[in-house]
Amino acid sequence: MEEAWSVPDVYLLAEGRGGEVAVPNLTLTFGDLGLALDKADGEPVWNSNWVDLDELSAVERSVLPDGRDGVVIVVVERGGGRRHRFVLASDDVVTTEAAIRDRAAAQGVRTRSGRRAVSRLLTVCVVAAALATLAVLLLSAAHVIHF
Repeated sequence: MEEAWSVPDVYLLAEGRGGEVAVPNLTLTFGDLGLALDKADGEPVWNSNWVDLDELSAVERSVLPDGRDGVVIVVVERGGGRRHRFVLASDDVVTTEAAIRDRAAAQGVRTRSGRRAVSRLLTVCVVAAALATLAVLLLSAAHVIHF
């Protein structure tokens, strides 16, 4: 297995009274046995073995309060389906997302890719409608068809 990968400056996203709350100054470690979340002083907060995880996915991108880029990941535990959301600080979000997918795949943990911003079918329909409109306008301008 690969060596452990520790990501500092992680935020835990949790539900609070007024909505979602980001708990800062955490470190998430991707180790041989599983994931571990620790406070900045090293005190353990949460951990889970790889075999106890159902999903590990990079689901979206974010911007941290200090302006750096971040990657939002979702970790789903087997059994109860507990979901944990984290924001990992990243200098290169594409590389970070790939590293997360690779580690999940290496451990046999399901991962899902982020959804496209717009569906392919919708894009094709919009382009076809634009081309049809352009064709009708050109034929009308050439007096081939009349309204």
